[in-house]
Amino acid sequence: MNISEIIKQRRATPPRFLGKEGISKETILKLLEVANWAPNHKKTEPWRFKIYTGDAKQKLADDVHRFLMDKAKTEKIVVPNKVEKLKTNLERVPVVMIVITQRDEAQRLPEWEEIAAVSMAVQNMWLAATEMGLGAFWATPQFMSLLENMLEVEPGQKALGFFYLGKLAMEYPSPGRGAIDSKVEWH
Repeated sequence: MNISEIIKQRRATPPRFLGKEGISKETILKLLEVANWAPNHKKTEPWRFKIYTGDAKQKLADDVHRFLMDKAKTEKIVVPNKVEKLKTNLERVPVVMIVITQRDEAQRLPEWEEIAAVSMAVQNMWLAATEMGLGAFWATPQFMSLLENMLEVEPGQKALGFFYLGKLAMEYPSPGRGAIDSKVEWH
């Protein structure tokens, strides 16, 4: 496939459409390598990833579930049925990555530019995963910031969500896109 075809084939594949079969560390490293080539200003390279597989992933699912169910008693943004869904998704897929942005200590750039660079790193990974026949999904729960201490997110960092990765268990159809003409203004 050429790059245009890969872009059009990329899907936000929900975890229920991903198989449980493991993905090799070598494959994960290839994805991380292409993430590392995302563009960003000032060479801050703000992308950070925490990778969970196997028993560590199950422990993550259990710990996150327990922590959030406790928080549901006091935090309105933590809804128990969403916590249950998160636990199911964490358990269902073979690889979970925590996507993190590392703020430039000198704050030479606005935070949104650092987050945009991390988003491009994730897109690079996603496109490479698509080329390899893998599926992926970036989940950004509203309560993600509550998990930062539990996930040992360092000062100056922000957790941006969970990136689920797995082999496609079934095809997930394209939601399509509206015509580009309606989104462009020529001058």
